[in-house]
Amino acid sequence: MSSFRGPSNLSGTLLVLLSMIGFSAKSIFAKLAYQLHCDALTLVFWRMLLSLPFFLVAIGLSLAHEERPSLRRQDWIQILLLGVAGYYLSSILDFEGLMFISASLERLTLFLYPTLVVLLDWHFNHRRLQRTTIIALILSYAGISLVVLHDLAPSHALGLGMALVIGSSLSYACYLLGSQPLIERLGSTRFTGYTLTVASLAVMIQGLGQLGTHILHISRGVFVLGLSTALLSTVMPVFLLTAGIARIGSQRAALIGSAGPVATMFLGLWILHEPITAWQILGAVLVIAGVLLVGRSGRVAD
Repeated sequence: MSSFRGPSNLSGTLLVLLSMIGFSAKSIFAKLAYQLHCDALTLVFWRMLLSLPFFLVAIGLSLAHEERPSLRRQDWIQILLLGVAGYYLSSILDFEGLMFISASLERLTLFLYPTLVVLLDWHFNHRRLQRTTIIALILSYAGISLVVLHDLAPSHALGLGMALVIGSSLSYACYLLGSQPLIERLGSTRFTGYTLTVASLAVMIQGLGQLGTHILHISRGVFVLGLSTALLSTVMPVFLLTAGIARIGSQRAALIGSAGPVATMFLGLWILHEPITAWQILGAVLVIAGVLLVGRSGRVAD
């Protein structure tokens, strides 16, 4: 068995790395689409529309290969709430926020969601915060403060963008907190397929209701970026991460994935020519250190 451990670790690490790069590239694709005069809702609409077939296939495969209990009325209600109030709202707020702030700042702010899970768990479930967790929270928010205060001039756009992305992170944290019981009951693949299908339908309803059939008429460049966001930054990373975790475990996968904000920072420099400063790097290090400490405390839902 030991002869397989090395290749399995290597392949698992590569899978998680590719997943991390895919997730990190989402902000870059969005910024490029905005340069083509695409609005956030249109981009999210095409992202979810083009991802939907894969979510449906995931549901079908999970039903065919997993023996899980049938859905109760309460399960459907929870799936609808988590899909709409969690993933759908998180996506809309995130892409709207990206219209006002840089890709690297968006990714770094969004990466705070594990700390928000801890704070929500503390507030609603009255869990006691450990000393390590408190230190982790201080590190994370000190890191964000360094980036904002030292590198960015205060403006209405900055404040609005940060508020939208923090709202996205908070929405996703609520999604994670509410998902654990259903994941244990239905299985992760089936649950994810259902909630993302609900989120996709919600985005499509909003898009068609707000923009009408005009949302279906986009340029070739916007379509390519929407397809890239769907396949390379949504569908592919989800399945690669699942396969990587199966090989190296969730803790090691989380360590590798924590480099996501740094990857976005350098992708932003390379493709969007967004500057990188020493304060940004220091802030990113503090945020990542804080999130990793939160993960070690065992208070973040998988």
